[in-house]
Amino acid sequence: MNVFYEEDGGFKVGAVLADNASSLQVEAPHGKRSKIKASAVLVRFDAPALGAFTDAAQQVADGVDVDFLWQCCGADEFSFEVLGKEYFGHVPDALESAGLLLKLHSAPMYFYKRGKGRYKAAPEDALKAALASVEKKRLLAEQKQRY
Repeated sequence: MNVFYEEDGGFKVGAVLADNASSLQVEAPHGKRSKIKASAVLVRFDAPALGAFTDAAQQVADGVDVDFLWQCCGADEFSFEVLGKEYFGHVPDALESAGLLLKLHSAPMYFYKRGKGRYKAAPEDALKAALASVEKKRLLAEQKQRY
């Protein structure tokens, strides 16, 4: 059994060595062993292998349209599992769940983090302001390159 978990604001994978009620002993792909809380575990999986899981999840995340996610999630706080069912049209497998988490986590302008695996869509006016700011910075960088 392997796990996809959140630690220090990032996502990691590990092979479960010991599974207790409130904590797990995991071993990272590079060999480091850690003790993590069971509440930090977001996804449990058996396949694919540990080394390939993060890359495969990133490929799924790259295929997810963040604008469409923002439009279909609603204004209330939500769990990534609920959004995954709506987005994929079925209960997402481990790779789809991890890919969706990576996409939600990498889009802080679109989604505000509310807890482990919980997010809230940004209000429309805040999103427009953030996107305008990014566009302005891009245009200034292009102008700077021309000089």
